[in-house]
Amino acid sequence: MRTYALVVVALCALSAAGVHARELPTRQAMVGGFDVPVEVALSAAFLARAEVAAGHKLPYSNPFTGMCQPTEMKVSISGVPGSFCSPKCGPSAPCPADTHKGATAKGECVLETAGSGSPSQCALICKPGPDRGGCPTGAACVPIQGLGICTYSTKNDGETTAGETQPQILEMTN
Repeated sequence: MRTYALVVVALCALSAAGVHARELPTRQAMVGGFDVPVEVALSAAFLARAEVAAGHKLPYSNPFTGMCQPTEMKVSISGVPGSFCSPKCGPSAPCPADTHKGATAKGECVLETAGSGSPSQCALICKPGPDRGGCPTGAACVPIQGLGICTYSTKNDGETTAGETQPQILEMTN
């Protein structure tokens, strides 16, 4: 476990310094008396696990591929399949823009917890149709009340794996 944590910390330090995992320096090795460069690369599986541990950097991300940002919660909406990371919102805290490449869906403060009188969480509102309705890559525009909500499909029929949190179930406001 310590080795894994050390590697993740080293990756974060390299990333902060502007070095990407695919740009790690090569090393020389002696093969048959000749110096031969040895290419070192991290596996895609390891990079995916490191991203999950580090969490997402953009709002409205897929909660099944990384932790939501500290100001977000993993939510599901009653009657709507899937989940997503939902930023907090309110009268003095508007919903952040969706900055995923190619996404055009707009964040709106439209979700409320059971028993609350006003919305307190954002959702990406999309237009059902072609091109995922403007949702980020991997998300679907699920029709609801004439518009749509961008959600990511659950895995294993909604079961969670060890360490994964259950989504908070919220209601859509009119």
